[in-house]
Order: sequence, then structure tokens, then C-alpha cells
Amino acid sequence: MSSSYVYSPNIVPSLLAALVVIVLAIYSIYNRRVPGAVPFAAACLFALLWSLGMVFESAAIDLGTKIFWRRFSVMWQLPSATAITCFLLEYARPKRWLSLWNLFLLSFIPLLTMITIITNSVHHLFWEAFFIENGLVVVHGPLTPYFFSYSYFLTAINLIVLTWLFIRYPQNRWPVVIVLIGQIVVRFFYFSDYTGQTRFNIPNTAVGMAILSLAYALVLFRFQILGPIPFAREVVLGQLPLGILVLDRKNHVKSINPAAKLMLTATDNPIIGKPIGEWLPAFPPDPFAGECDHRSEFKFPSGNVLRDYEMNIIQLKDWRNLSVGKLLLLADVTEQHLAQTKILEQQRALAALQERDLLARELHDDLAQVLAFIDTQGQTVRRLLNRGDLEKADHYLARLIEATRGGEIDLRDSIQAMRLSLEEQGLIAKLAKHLDQFEQSFNIRTNLVTTETFDDTALSAMVQIQLLRILQEALTNARKHAQATQVWIKFDVIPNAINITVGDDGRGFDPVESRVDPEKHFGLQMMRERADSIGGKIQVNTWPGKGTEIMLWVPLEESQED
Repeated sequence: MSSSYVYSPNIVPSLLAALVVIVLAIYSIYNRRVPGAVPFAAACLFALLWSLGMVFESAAIDLGTKIFWRRFSVMWQLPSATAITCFLLEYARPKRWLSLWNLFLLSFIPLLTMITIITNSVHHLFWEAFFIENGLVVVHGPLTPYFFSYSYFLTAINLIVLTWLFIRYPQNRWPVVIVLIGQIVVRFFYFSDYTGQTRFNIPNTAVGMAILSLAYALVLFRFQILGPIPFAREVVLGQLPLGILVLDRKNHVKSINPAAKLMLTATDNPIIGKPIGEWLPAFPPDPFAGECDHRSEFKFPSGNVLRDYEMNIIQLKDWRNLSVGKLLLLADVTEQHLAQTKILEQQRALAALQERDLLARELHDDLAQVLAFIDTQGQTVRRLLNRGDLEKADHYLARLIEATRGGEIDLRDSIQAMRLSLEEQGLIAKLAKHLDQFEQSFNIRTNLVTTETFDDTALSAMVQIQLLRILQEALTNARKHAQATQVWIKFDVIPNAINITVGDDGRGFDPVESRVDPEKHFGLQMMRERADSIGGKIQVNTWPGKGTEIMLWVPLEESQED
């Protein structure tokens, strides 16, 4: 056998196929623990030998060398095709479809073919003759059609497995389509070579091999079918407590995970292919009316209990931005709602306890001052009566009556404030009711201004109660000390904080005096303590005869800003 070779452009397709299958073999060996990776690596190695045989045959000059490499390359064709079938069987149903017995049955014909090719010079059952006519031409022997038919038997098995994967696992549909195209192309080229008895490997079979190897490269590297991502996706879909359904454009169910089956009580009933409305009446007829994803909550019976679910509907679009279906996500939020309710109740209970402590302190201090004043005035009146000074006794008695009435008003105001916090929900609603009663009781005009960006429901129960108490104390000060005829309250939202301004048109006071003698301004002290408890600050702007303006700054938490 002469070893003379010369470069020919015909070797390019086979050389390309050889380079690609080398990369695929290395990749599959690296991922050998993944089901199907080992038989795929074997298929790549067989395809590599097949491609190298075609490369050397195309480069060979004399007839003997071409015949040698033809025998070498054809010897690995059926083993390569058989290994691909084993890969598909193991990938589709690991440790089930590719049993040892099935592996033996599938390998018997390829082994027999290899023996027949090696011993062909003795019996000429595979090839009868070779000659050169614009390339190597072969005359097939009597057994060749049978071996050729076996390759199409493997193709039929591949088609069945790929169809099963296409139907059963929608996420594998693109890889299946690509592999099917590759296999159809290589079979077509192979068949054209066989029936035409022209050059067996160039260009048809070599081109088909190059296309098939590139198709497998696309499937492995683009869709990662031998990597951990698809299997991780299967585990997540199977174990995730989130219900996941894939719908087509007509809202028919195409795929559903186990969690969604449990939520919709569809574990024992077929749901694939059925309209989602039959199983989920809460599904809207037109979820994307506003050209955006849909989100809502609904109740659905689970046994004898109504459970709360959150439904997210996401529109699925292709590369042309056309709708191809919907992704429906269901989350059981029953426990979350119960936990939120429990936390809210605990917050309210804690806020009520803290509020009672503060009110008790305020009532104690206010009543202590009133009672001390009554005691002092009463003793003075008694001494004046004993001396017979009725005029002065009447004057001090009038002061005593006025103080008693003022204490009664303050006590009634505090009790009403306590009741108000328990009866109403929301700071603005509580404050508006208090302002109405304040205006009616004391004939002082009030004005409440809020911005659209202010949302009192974002504030915790403790913050709302403390803000309400601070504002009530400011109103009380305006009534008792400022002799105001008008009071206004304004809410503003600034980055990371809330600004609240309380102003009146009263007589004001000297702020220097309030710092020197804080006992005369006990209400301001309590307001500052309440503001400190929620991380806020108070600034008082006033001067005798010019009214008073109290500015309250309260920080917003991240959750409140959102």
C-alpha cells in the first residue's frame, strides 16, 4: 500500500466534522456522570475515526490506499449510529430503556458488520469490487443492503425517542428539532451516496457528517443538555412549592408541575390540553388588556378549606415579539396572610400597651397639677372664709371652678383620644375625626392638608399612634395656651422622611423661657419624648404675639418608602 497523499478541498468537510467531534467528545467525557454522556462520548470517538478515514481517503492518490481508508471509515459508521441511539435512550429514560440486554441487541449487528468488513477480502459479501472513476467507486456485496437497512432501523428508534421527548418535555423541543434536522440531513446524503454508487464520502456523506456534528454542538453548548442546568430545572420544577403552568395562546394547559397539580386538585385527572378556565375560574379572560403582566389574588378550595393564592400571569413572546403563550405562576399565600395578620395584631397590642403607659403618665401629671391647684385654692378659700373676706373667697372660688372645668375638659379630651385610636383605622381617618370634634367643641377652625404621595397605611401602628398623640398634644396646647382661633396641619413627603407642620394664629411664647423653665411647657416635653421613640425630631418656631409653628420630621423605613 502506497502512502502517497495530496491535499484536496474534498477533505475540508470531513476535517471540520473531525474537529467538532473532538470537542464534543472532550465535553461529554467531562460531563460523564450525566445520563447519556458516556454513550455520546463513544459516538463521538467512532465518528472521529469515521471522519479521519474519509479525510485520508480523499487525500490518498493510489487505489490501494483509498480502499484501505474506505474500509476503515465504513467500519465505524454503524457503531457511531448505534452509540447515538444508546445516548438518546439513556438520556430520555436513564437506567430504564438502555438495559444491558438492549445494549447487547443493539451492538450485535455493528459488531457483525465490523467482522464482515475486516474479512471481506475472503468472502466479498460486503464489497465485491473497487475501481476509480472520478473518485473511488464500489460495487456492493449481497449483505450490504441488510446492514444499510439496520442503520434506518436505528433511525426509526431515534425518531420515536425524539418524538417522545418533544411531547413529554416542552423545554427540550428546540434541541429535538435541531437533532432531527441533523439526522435527516446526514441520512439523506448517505442514501444518495449509496443508491448512486458514486463517491461514497465526498462530498455528500462528509457534508452530512459536518452538518450533524455542528447540530450536536449547538444542542450541547447552547441548550446545555449534558450540563447541570436542565436537570436542575427539572428538580426545581418538581420540588418547588410554586405552581407553574405553561399555557398556549388559547389558554390551554401545555405543561404543569406537581405543585400546581396539588393546588388545582388535578393529581388524578388529566389537565394537559384542557382550558385553564375549567380548573381555575379566577383566571381572567383577558389578562393582558393593559399590555402588561397580570397579578391578582384569589381564594380556592383545598379540601374543606378555602386557601389564599397569588396568581402571576406572564406573557411569553418569541423573537418577533409575538405572543406564543402564557406562563402562569401560583403561590399559596395563606400562611403568609395569617402570619401578617398575627404580626399586625401583635404590633397593635404592643402599641396599645405602650400607649397606655404614656397616657397614664400624662393623665397622672395633668391630674396631679390640677389636684394640687385645687388643693391650694381650696385652702386659700377656707382661710378667707374664716376671716370673713367673702369677696376674695369668691374670687378664688371662681378660679377653683375654672380649673376644675379645665381639668374635666382635659380628662374628657384624653379619654376621647384613647377611644379614637381603638375605633378608627389609619392616621388620617383618626386625625380627621379628632379635628371635627375639636372644632365643634372649642370653636377653633381647623384645616388638614395632605399630599398625594403620602400614604398612612405604609406606617406601622406604633408610628401612627405616636404621630396622632403628638398632633393631639399640639392641638391641646393651641387651645389651652395659645388662645388660637385657627389651627392647620400639613403633611409633606420628602426623600426618606415625612414632614408634618402644625401651626396656629395664637399668641405664641418665648422659646428661651421654655428652655429655662420646661415645667411650664410640659406638653412640648412629652411631644419630644414621643418623637424620639419613633426616631423623629421636633422643631418649634414661635415668638410672643406671632403664633406658633411646630415642625415634626419622621424618618421612613425602606419598606414604607416602597
